[in-house]
Amino acid sequence: MVLVGSDDEEQQPLISSQSFSTSTKVPRPYEEEPLWRRPFNYSVQHGIDPEKLSRLQRYRYYQRLAPPMTMVVPDHVIPPEFFTIVPMERGQKQSSIVTIFSLWNTMLGTSLLCMPAAMLHAGLILGCLIVLGVGMVTCYTAIITVQVTMDIQLLDTLRNAPLEFVDVIEYYMPFPSAQIALTAGAASFLGALMVFWILLSNFTYGTGIALSNMVNGSFHYHNLSHFGAVCDAYETGHTTSNDWSAWSAETVPIYLILILFPLCCLKSATILSKFNSLGVVCIAMALVFVVTKASQWGINITITNTTSIHYVAPAFVDFNKLTGTLTLSFFIHNAVVALVRNNRNPKNNKRDVGIAFVMVALTYGLVGLLFLLTFPLAKTCISGVDSQLLFDNISLNDLMVFVAKFFQILQLITVYPTVNFVLRSQLFLGIFKDPFCSYKHVIVFNVITILICVLISIFYPKVGDVIRYVGSVSGLAYVFFFPCFIYLLHCYKNNKLTWYSAVGHSFVILLGVLNLGTQPVTFSHYL
Repeated sequence: MVLVGSDDEEQQPLISSQSFSTSTKVPRPYEEEPLWRRPFNYSVQHGIDPEKLSRLQRYRYYQRLAPPMTMVVPDHVIPPEFFTIVPMERGQKQSSIVTIFSLWNTMLGTSLLCMPAAMLHAGLILGCLIVLGVGMVTCYTAIITVQVTMDIQLLDTLRNAPLEFVDVIEYYMPFPSAQIALTAGAASFLGALMVFWILLSNFTYGTGIALSNMVNGSFHYHNLSHFGAVCDAYETGHTTSNDWSAWSAETVPIYLILILFPLCCLKSATILSKFNSLGVVCIAMALVFVVTKASQWGINITITNTTSIHYVAPAFVDFNKLTGTLTLSFFIHNAVVALVRNNRNPKNNKRDVGIAFVMVALTYGLVGLLFLLTFPLAKTCISGVDSQLLFDNISLNDLMVFVAKFFQILQLITVYPTVNFVLRSQLFLGIFKDPFCSYKHVIVFNVITILICVLISIFYPKVGDVIRYVGSVSGLAYVFFFPCFIYLLHCYKNNKLTWYSAVGHSFVILLGVLNLGTQPVTFSHYL
């Protein structure tokens, strides 16, 4: 139900002594009551009970005088004739299968392409254990995020909008905790934008070279040694012709501005969101690509012969690079509540979140492990490329990688403006209370974000490092600290807090602090 009224009335006094009058005098036909005395749903055909009008005036007065969520007069005390019934559709319910695959598709992202290099830093066996361990910890914090949010029904009834985890943070921890959570969420989105721009630059640059080779007649995809495996795709003689002298890794990020800047200035991202299904296609193509190459290469690994080019240590001290990458790989905590809200059976939310995390861990582990086990050249080539992308260990003349990069480019061109729109709306709502403000604000915002992305793509195009730094920073807030601390506060308020629960959740927060603090350190340099 929506309480309706005239716009002119907004400028009139909220309360007047005449509104409390008990007089039952009915105005003559040629007389008209003053505009400020008309109720919201006033009709000139009949009079109005002064007592009911007085109640309505008090309702409006308290609603405007009081801060949010205090001194709120329940709607049921207002006479029904002051309300207009507005039909509203409830969110369409979805099955557990849809919920699970939505979570899986949202979590799987660009870090999938960096997983072989990240796992190599931790070692073959330790890397697999860390994938499972980080997956379990992040899964648990995602589950308690959903649990605490769904438990607070009071907030959901007083608000006229769906409850999010940031609202729970603001409920339990007033200023500045909600602002910190908002900043951490914005940092994760900005980091994603930087990663997307680096990937777009890398894929566009490589695709341009491949197209040039096609024109020159040197694109011999059927005659590649090691089935296309190379140590570095950009240092194996695949150079461009003189006509492409302006086509370089430093200039391509600048060219992308011509495509992405106009898309980022759109007032709504509805049109772009319709192409998000390309993400599933790109993930499927990446999985098929890795499985196909692995079947062609065969097993090429040893964990005992340290002099072999195929040697991979069972465990290695630089595992902190894998934990930082995985923190962003499993990062869904600022969106998990929205994704499970329309589940047909809310009691299955915990189970569905757990199944989704298992599927994501298996997907990351499959890609990383298969590439490590089968790559036919020196394993140091995997982590030796600057971008740390598995595509850069494949020749630019390989047909499969050419098609995969082409679809990745199409996806990223639609995803970048969409994520930019979400970041812009989030910041503008927090600062200006308006998700759009004006085109001037939008242009200034886009100039700043795109400038940051272009500079990162030119001077530090290391996707793996950007992913782990962004993941460790935003993950400390949204994955480790806020879920655990809010859960402890929730248990304390409901007299359910135990000492072992406090110790266990404090240890999880400590893991997040250590994960962030060790990212700049390369422990192997001290051996």
